[in-house]
Amino acid sequence: MASIQAQIRDNFVGADQVSRKRDGTIMVRRGYFYRHGMDHKKFADKVRKFLKDSEIDATVIDCGDHWAAFRGGDSIAKGSHFWVRIAVGV
Repeated sequence: MASIQAQIRDNFVGADQVSRKRDGTIMVRRGYFYRHGMDHKKFADKVRKFLKDSEIDATVIDCGDHWAAFRGGDSIAKGSHFWVRIAVGV
């Protein structure tokens, strides 16, 4: 059985980066240059739906929007992105 982090990374369309934090939560990020009507709440809703549909025992505990001026070559975490923090087994 794949880890929850791997399941999200491999099966959730729309996630550009999935990483585990030191506190055990999982961070899902989606980078953007233009928002095209998307916001962090809509992204969190998509993650919630994926978790429910995939029967993954995890809960969205926080979400946000990190805006940064464009600088070519920046990582997803340093550039503009929507983020969702997930707690496993909560």
